[in-house]
Amino acid sequence: GSAGDAAGRASPAPDGSAATAGSAAWAGRSAAEWMRRFSLGTAEFHARIGSTNDRARALVREESPLPALVVADRQSAGRGRRGRRWVSDTPLGLWCTVARHWPAGDLGPLSLRVGLAVARGIEAEARGLRIEVKWPNDLLVAGRKLGGILCERAGGAVLVGIGINVNQRMRDLPLGLAPAGTSVLVESGSATPRGRLLEAVVESLEPLWARPGRLIPPAELAALQARSPLDGRRLSVDGAVRHSSGPARTVQALVATSTELHPDGSLGLMDDGGRRLSLIAGSVSLQSTLKPGS
Repeated sequence: GSAGDAAGRASPAPDGSAATAGSAAWAGRSAAEWMRRFSLGTAEFHARIGSTNDRARALVREESPLPALVVADRQSAGRGRRGRRWVSDTPLGLWCTVARHWPAGDLGPLSLRVGLAVARGIEAEARGLRIEVKWPNDLLVAGRKLGGILCERAGGAVLVGIGINVNQRMRDLPLGLAPAGTSVLVESGSATPRGRLLEAVVESLEPLWARPGRLIPPAELAALQARSPLDGRRLSVDGAVRHSSGPARTVQALVATSTELHPDGSLGLMDDGGRRLSLIAGSVSLQSTLKPGS
């Protein structure tokens, strides 16, 4: 990824103190202050960049001290899962990536766990919001997309990309998206300082780093289940599914009903023949706006 226009960076000096390069501050704090606040090895703030995940990947490749935080006012090439474009070329949102050392192997349910933590962080700052976490990586409010999570592996590290629509008004949001977009401002009725939101979000992630297991802890699983907008809904499913015992197979436009979230992060389904399936990877869209019996 490109390094952006005006980047400020801080990394620890050999004696452990913070050595800053450039004069960058973000939301009234220097990079060194952000580093101290969250015990970071590296912090960068960009006016404009291609993608914060791409820049974080470059930092890992360069063996920059981790954890690293990359924040951009604007992304010209922001993306979501499967390379889908994420419209983020505006300073009204929060676009950032945290890079940390992470155990080898599949990232498993990490994007769901991050989604739950980020939802809680946003709610701590924007009172009154109730954020849904939609499998596998979307943050919604009443079915409208507020943000998304993109977790990627980079060597022995994980890149946790977070995009949140913060202070956009309806006219600032792109048209023609499915689901329709929304923002913290639209939903709460008041502007939220992005610096405070960044602080709340990064803080909300702290407990997760201490529990890097392959399974979702029971309390988090229950919280995710309670926030899922898919429970009991008819879905159109694309991706890799498996029966309880058999190998995974790829499906397209399979119609099934969502049943529950599994500890490994897969989504439980029941097809129209009554067979139970697990969606391991892929995407889902709602078949109907009504829940059964509603």
